Amino acid sequence: MSNRMPLSSQLSASIVAAVLFLSGNYAGAADKVIDIQNDEIDVTLFRGAANNSYFPVYFRAQPVPGAENVEMEAQAVDLRPERAVTLHVEIYNPNGTIPLIVTPGGNGDTSGFGGFARNVAAASPELKVIIYDRRNLGMSEVNFGREPQMVEEGEDLHILIDRLGVAPTALFGMSSGARSNLILASRYPEDIAALVIAPLTGGPYAAARLSEDYFFKYLANKKLTTRKHVDEVPIRSMEDLASTDLWSAYLSRNTSEKRDRFFTTDINDFLAAMEASGSHLQETRYQTALGMDDNELAALDVPATLILHHDQYSDNLHPITNSRAATTLISNSSMRFAPHLPEILDALIPFVSKHTPRLK
Repeated sequence: MSNRMPLSSQLSASIVAAVLFLSGNYAGAADKVIDIQNDEIDVTLFRGAANNSYFPVYFRAQPVPGAENVEMEAQAVDLRPERAVTLHVEIYNPNGTIPLIVTPGGNGDTSGFGGFARNVAAASPELKVIIYDRRNLGMSEVNFGREPQMVEEGEDLHILIDRLGVAPTALFGMSSGARSNLILASRYPEDIAALVIAPLTGGPYAAARLSEDYFFKYLANKKLTTRKHVDEVPIRSMEDLASTDLWSAYLSRNTSEKRDRFFTTDINDFLAAMEASGSHLQETRYQTALGMDDNELAALDVPATLILHHDQYSDNLHPITNSRAATTLISNSSMRFAPHLPEILDALIPFVSKHTPRLK
């Protein structure tokens, strides 16, 4: 039932990704658009995720010296009664005194992006680096809610910060994770000491492609322009959904309780969430930041915001022009080019340390 690429295409995509990774050409291909089908390499990724130098930094990152010695605590944090969901959380340097919450990009989770969090923690033992699986991803529970996905995630994050007792905290958001963090910033600025966006998603191309890659691909009534639907027939049950790549992977890694929760969910709730979330991205296609109106962006009241970009103009999902425009709208914001881990750490650690109060 799953609409997968032929094996030869999968192998070709994997080979291209491997060659680029080994040669370092994620950074060197700044003037070329190399459209790697990353959703076939890993189901939590969207197409084109490896088209920039951030891919090997964030996803399944190679450990830096000392990373193997970083302590990690895993927790299941129940957000009830405010939010009917439990999130999987990993805390690196649990005794650190400066909180930094990392929200992964794509449909990413701690299994793919935890290595980056560990590397940041290794670079600065004072940082208490927290990374988590958003609802419906990784080892967190399923709950599709009634609002667009990034809104549900932003509201979850507000309660998570309260449960962990880390407000005001620094936030690091990657692409879709940054969108969730922006919702939090617009609604609960008191939760945030410093906001890092790395990178910012925006523009009509990103709106068209990501609305389909994340959401509309599940809706048979939607005419798609950038990809095919996940199945040749409409999805009418949770059993149908369970056979698709992303959800099959989710079910295979989770407990029987979480699988039962998935299968007892109303498929109409899922389909409504896909419609609302995809439409939300489409409605903001001409705004600076995908998922947020420019007036909302300009109204943000965060003490300090840092926008990082890998400096590659070929990334049409995270255009440099949108990052630059965001700095003209967001008060107390700045932008830096930081294409690789050393440059990211050089920008991130002093910024977070300067603006984030130590935990008592």
